[in-house]
Amino acid sequence: MVSAFIFAQVSGSGVNVDTIHNALHAIGGVKTVHFVAGPVDIIIFVETADPKSLMETVGKIRAVNGVSGTDTRIVLPV
Repeated sequence: MVSAFIFAQVSGSGVNVDTIHNALHAIGGVKTVHFVAGPVDIIIFVETADPKSLMETVGKIRAVNGVSGTDTRIVLPV
């Protein structure tokens, strides 16, 4: 299992946050979606089976209309 926090940027005027929120939750592996204030617009927590699945999930997140970029942080086991 691979867990990661994905920080996403939103761009474009007239972007509907409800639409983005629903689109992100529809992606397999996405567990939580939080809109936040600051340099990052959205923090997404995902869990996938393996690194390849994580890459696919990140690609799907980047394809959501209104998401302009991502920054992925893989959770390390302690």
